[in-house]
Amino acid sequence: MSDVAEGSTRWVAPDGDMPGGMLERVEEQFPPMIFSLRISLPDRPGTLGRVATAFGKGDVNILTLDVVDREGGVAVDDLRVEAPRGMQEALRRAAAEVPGFAVEYVRPLEAFRHVLEPLELAALLEDSGREALATLVGHLPDTFAATWAIAVDVATAPPAVIAASIGAPSVSRLPGAWLDFGDLAPLPTGASSGGAAPPRSRQGKGGLEVAAALLAGDSSAVLLGRERGPRFRASELLHLRLLARMAAAEAGRPDALLEVT
Repeated sequence: MSDVAEGSTRWVAPDGDMPGGMLERVEEQFPPMIFSLRISLPDRPGTLGRVATAFGKGDVNILTLDVVDREGGVAVDDLRVEAPRGMQEALRRAAAEVPGFAVEYVRPLEAFRHVLEPLELAALLEDSGREALATLVGHLPDTFAATWAIAVDVATAPPAVIAASIGAPSVSRLPGAWLDFGDLAPLPTGASSGGAAPPRSRQGKGGLEVAAALLAGDSSAVLLGRERGPRFRASELLHLRLLARMAAAEAGRPDALLEVT
């Protein structure tokens, strides 16, 4: 038996003679894909259950759920779901069945690649030694559903790149205002995510938003860019600040850090 691939359809020619070279059409079955999405919904009992029911009608299985924010009667959650291929728009259509529900962001993930949660990244940083900043920058984009990350020290001219993720812009392309870390007040020793309000994120062109957190002293910081995604929430900025402080402490003194060019 021979076959010819054609998109999601396979045309099969059975063994033996077939009048006119007839082919049998067989539909291919693709495995489900994993999607990351951010949703907002009324912060009322039963609303999330209605969302799960709406997803279930489209064979969408919720794998994980993290509460990102709760403010003004609205809850913001990050979900990872398993769904048939091409379900992005189906997820958005499910919002029509739940008043007040909205999908802010959807992106496909590699099904077999584990994405570290903030607590998992924190545990990894504890064992990273002087490579802690490179580890932090390498994992931040996936952990925060961002596009790139870069750690810089502005004590020198031009600013020095401490570490950079794949896709990060060169430091010369960063607006000067983004390299002014005056609004990035360090967390007091022993402070938790319930401490002072985090600094605001920086806005760029083309739907780019950049969050920042100090590393050591007031001249080095990590910048995290998110293009065409949901805005950074207060809890995310606080988690970023805690992770940055942890990585800087693990890596040691700023002048002992490994510079990545």
